[in-house]
Amino acid sequence: MTLRTAARNAALVVIGVAPAFPLAAQPGKIRTHAVELTIAGGYFTPTGPSGLAGGIELTPRPAWAATLHLDFNAKNGLMSVEFSTGLSPERLRQVTSGAAAIRRTHVKYGAAKIMFGRNPRKNGISFLVGGGLSVINRMKSVTDAAKSSTDFGGSAGAMLRFPIDGQVGLRLDVEDLIYKADYGRGSKLRNDLVWTAGLSIAW
Repeated sequence: MTLRTAARNAALVVIGVAPAFPLAAQPGKIRTHAVELTIAGGYFTPTGPSGLAGGIELTPRPAWAATLHLDFNAKNGLMSVEFSTGLSPERLRQVTSGAAAIRRTHVKYGAAKIMFGRNPRKNGISFLVGGGLSVINRMKSVTDAAKSSTDFGGSAGAMLRFPIDGQVGLRLDVEDLIYKADYGRGSKLRNDLVWTAGLSIAW
């Protein structure tokens, strides 16, 4: 093989391989994940002292819950702003003269929180904790089934997200709705806990 032929072959190899280098040098696809939507289901657990109305003992009881979370994730991967809403039938145990009965209050709530930790902008498992404000509405109030009631308070939450693929993840949440309400025994601090698991999609 002559020097001229070798040089020509080398040039052809360089020309053929060169276009691949810019592609190889490019970083992986940037994870945007600026917005995340989660649909979940779980358990609504009211806590706090029981109520009293007309001699009837009133005790809120747990029930299923359905929730929706909308998160706006900060670019640095360390913070998120979250809006959540949920509903639950919430059972209410009424005891009078030794007899017990169950009715439902039908709870709806909304919350807005600032969360800190590791959001889905970063690869791997995400975890966030934070707090904010909440509003809780009962279609049938605890003390009077003929009336509705609305309470305003705070909200604390934590979430853990396990990625399934580039966009979808399994998400576990716990949210604490904190407020004061009078159920016939004076105004008392109450914590309604919402435990959920669901699928989230981030884009």
